[in-house]
Amino acid sequence: MRMLDAAGHPLHTRSLSITLRQGADGAPQFAGYVLDLRKRGFAPVGGDLQGTGIIHHMQLAGALAADGTRIERIDAQMPTIAFEASATSGGESCRDLIGRVALLNGLALDDGATKRLGIEIGGPRGCSHILTLAQLLVPTVRWALAEDRRLHDSIPSRRADERIFRRDVTIDGYEPEPGEIVLTLQLNDLHLAPAPPLAKPLDRLAAQREITARAELNMRELTLRALVVRERVRTPSNLSEAVWRDRSAEIEPLLGASLRAGISARIFAAVAASPLRDALLQLAPAMIQCFAALDIWAMMPGGGPAAETGGLADSCWMWRREGALQKSRGG
Repeated sequence: MRMLDAAGHPLHTRSLSITLRQGADGAPQFAGYVLDLRKRGFAPVGGDLQGTGIIHHMQLAGALAADGTRIERIDAQMPTIAFEASATSGGESCRDLIGRVALLNGLALDDGATKRLGIEIGGPRGCSHILTLAQLLVPTVRWALAEDRRLHDSIPSRRADERIFRRDVTIDGYEPEPGEIVLTLQLNDLHLAPAPPLAKPLDRLAAQREITARAELNMRELTLRALVVRERVRTPSNLSEAVWRDRSAEIEPLLGASLRAGISARIFAAVAASPLRDALLQLAPAMIQCFAALDIWAMMPGGGPAAETGGLADSCWMWRREGALQKSRGG
């Protein structure tokens, strides 16, 4: 079986991306997005029927300090949201608390950053998808800028708006058989070398890192029954000779774990700070997005014409306990 082969019904694709560019003032700038594409079925939610297509499209953009150690400015956009203001939502929408992202201005990109993100924009204080994107942004910036210095033995000089780095993470969900889920993951890190405005494409390449993973889960407990991970790093000197390295043995402590609450702590304990850790941390949020494509609502007690699904209480602003959507579900 090839690494990313997955038979069964396609459920959902989640794509996250972070790009770093050189600012006109010499400080790095960042832009990122998370996009959720539902591929199957429909969900009775929020007093309406939510079908397939783009369900979420959230963006973050801003600037870093010149040394890359903190966020100087950050803004959010939500081109596509799950809930626009409606009678059922009590006139509320996912965009209501978008301004809270500005509280991250001045955030130090250190080991305490993830906790601060949760305090400022987590749970009922914001959007879980913006939070997930921000949680990817922090380690991505730290890794990218450290690797940039390592690859060039210093902080290289670049033109205004010249790209420094791009990271893309894509997770696809499949249902091979009822009660089973397969997730395939791809991470691609592209490190850019300083180059003049007119240059050959490969003159811009400093390095590329690829990580692929395939996870098999039991739907009821979300237990990781199998997890295979491979990695390849290419540079201008070994583009055709670079080989894939199997890293599955390193993450064996995760086998048998559930992607429910607590999986992040287990990943932190098992995997050192690295692109591999950043990639694995995206499995659980992506798995949650697959639920709606599984018609979970039809399997609930009382499922049928009156059934309705939704997020966990206090998982975000729209699903906070005292919010209109949560009350409409009787909880």
